Amino acid sequence: MTVKDIYDYLNEIAPFDTAEEWDNCGLNIGSFNKEVKKIYIALDVTNDVLEAATTFGADLVITHHPMIFNPVSQILCDGLVYKAVASGMSFIASHTCLDKAEGGVNHCLAKVVGIKNLKTSETEEFLKFGEIEPCTAEEFAKKIKSALGGAVSFTDAGKIIKTVALCSGSGGDLVAEAKSNGADAFLTGEAKHHEYLLSNDLGISMFVAGHFETENIVCEYLYKSLKEKFGDEIEIKVSDLKNPINYI
Repeated sequence: MTVKDIYDYLNEIAPFDTAEEWDNCGLNIGSFNKEVKKIYIALDVTNDVLEAATTFGADLVITHHPMIFNPVSQILCDGLVYKAVASGMSFIASHTCLDKAEGGVNHCLAKVVGIKNLKTSETEEFLKFGEIEPCTAEEFAKKIKSALGGAVSFTDAGKIIKTVALCSGSGGDLVAEAKSNGADAFLTGEAKHHEYLLSNDLGISMFVAGHFETENIVCEYLYKSLKEKFGDEIEIKVSDLKNPINYI
């Protein structure tokens, strides 16, 4: 089993060529020819993740967010990229391609919070729509918090919610798109102040549940998919590291 074998499978479930132009999906560091016996899965590559993957003895680290987004002008010995290269592990990122994919991040989010009959918007491929059991904004906020943990901030349009639009991660800028597609509510991970205000003006409830919380759930999906494909040929561990952001 090599990195290329894993890469090819990930490319099947979330084709890398569907990623956004600004994104940096695929093999970020390492070699396609490297033998893989152990895989470590996490949302991000951080110093803590690097240490945990090393302790696990991973040959390959798979993350949602790429370690490198922009051109690197320096690789210094105390920096993350240097440490990653020095570790000898390979690193693959499946980011916006996995956001869009069938069964990917947004589908995982919908499943966890109970949104059913999921469909993709005809005008925005990152935006999904589905249905929930009718409830108030406060009731839905409590359900989201119970399912994802973390903290949930929300606006309340004052009506029963039946149709929900969602975009995991940083999707606050799609609130108007969600409204124009007929949603009663919009669920995302991050939003700016003016986007909360806009949701009020538009009359759509908006729920902001954390970038980490709305995306980290995809790690378990990757674990199950890889296990189903490769079985006992490889040992896989999902990061149990928590969101580094604390709430009081």
